[in-house]
Amino acid sequence: MAANKFNRGEKVLVTRRNGETVSGTINNWDYNICTFEVEYSIDYLHENGKIFTVISVPQTAITRI
Repeated sequence: MAANKFNRGEKVLVTRRNGETVSGTINNWDYNICTFEVEYSIDYLHENGKIFTVISVPQTAITRI
């Protein structure tokens, strides 16, 4: 099992598959039941002013700010 690399409330930068980046805050984490890798939920402020959550973000796509 992989270790937890980020903690709840940390500011991070997420790189999406298309190369776009989004800054947000770690909301939660869990293990993927198929791969046993740690995955995170990230809250971010959308351009329309609402808070959205990206789920199942792998550690490799996250950079600490």
